Amino acid sequence: MRALQLLILILLMSSGSAVAQQQKKPAAVSKVTPVEVVVLKKGTELKGLNLGKTKSGNLVFAVQRSWLKKALPDQFESFISNEKETSIANQQDLSKRMKLWIDESEKANKSKAWINSLQDEQKILEEKNPQNQQLYLFEIKPADVKKYSPVQPMVKQLLMVAWQERLDDVENKTAGELSQELLTSKIDWQKEKIYLADRLPPMRIEDELDWSVRKALFAYKSQEGIHLQGTGGFLVDKGDAKGNDFGGIFQGAAQSILGDAMKEFGLVQNQAKQVSWAEQAAKIGNDKKVIALRVTRVVPELNAGKMSVEDTILTKLPNGNWIPVWNSKLSADASQARPQAEAQIRNDPNVGAMLKQIEGFGLGNQLNQALRAGAATLELQAQSEVGFAEFLRMTSKRLDGPPIHWFVR
Repeated sequence: MRALQLLILILLMSSGSAVAQQQKKPAAVSKVTPVEVVVLKKGTELKGLNLGKTKSGNLVFAVQRSWLKKALPDQFESFISNEKETSIANQQDLSKRMKLWIDESEKANKSKAWINSLQDEQKILEEKNPQNQQLYLFEIKPADVKKYSPVQPMVKQLLMVAWQERLDDVENKTAGELSQELLTSKIDWQKEKIYLADRLPPMRIEDELDWSVRKALFAYKSQEGIHLQGTGGFLVDKGDAKGNDFGGIFQGAAQSILGDAMKEFGLVQNQAKQVSWAEQAAKIGNDKKVIALRVTRVVPELNAGKMSVEDTILTKLPNGNWIPVWNSKLSADASQARPQAEAQIRNDPNVGAMLKQIEGFGLGNQLNQALRAGAATLELQAQSEVGFAEFLRMTSKRLDGPPIHWFVR
């Protein structure tokens, strides 16, 4: 269920659907209804899309506001009244949270630019009117649902593209009709990137953890967080370095392969007692007075013939503890030749002297292994950057967007 929910959100917030791209012929969806249907026990039928669940287990179901007004005219004003009441309560809660955040930032002597950005954000949030949004959200208790009819991921992609393009009468057309209409407009809906987050009404902050994570991601996006990189328990602030740390990448790979030989020949220092990377990250975050940390770690797994890169976002809670809120791990074959990446490492001035020393000790074969492992690490870091940028874009644009736990793996 979590995997399906994550897929829906990735589609909703902006990625093209890999599942959709596998299907090339629109005829395969021609007679399918493009919307999901929820029938409530009291008889109301809703046509739209299930976005996910709240922490309490309620279903969050999106429908187009225009459809709602036409399909349920007798209940529409009641829906709008309920939305307005909920929206006022949510905005008041968010306004208090923003004021407290601004006060905390002023006491911590944060920059004037940062304070101004929070004040600007507070003003934007307070002025939002949910009735101007394309989509209306129902929060439905499971006990109130009589029947739920989902559709396949490919059809979800089609529906969201149709919503994005604001096609008329989407809910009463077949998927084939929508597909043809989009293709006539030269829109390849199977590959189209989607971003519907700005068409959702403001959503409530679920709890203090939800708010802490939202703040951390917003802060990181706004350059109020730091990015640490390293291997084992050794981490450095990437902001203190320029460009790619080829020396650090190579030394980490080489030490994993050459092990004690590098220490014996004096190529690395004997390290003091190791602390965990999480402990070191928390210390750096506290020293730099930030609430968001990104930690990218190289994890050699040479017994399995691979290198891995782990990417983690940490946020600081009000009680001072740091917790992980998102994690990604990518792996690659450490024995595969990557000539271009290996050349980048070889040509780096921080690596050159180390290479000569290692070659001088007759460790040429191990050196080649280390270069390949380092090149694999470079490749993984590039892939990790893409994945992190997508996650940050989906979760940090709006402080009043979908709950962050929908996106966490």
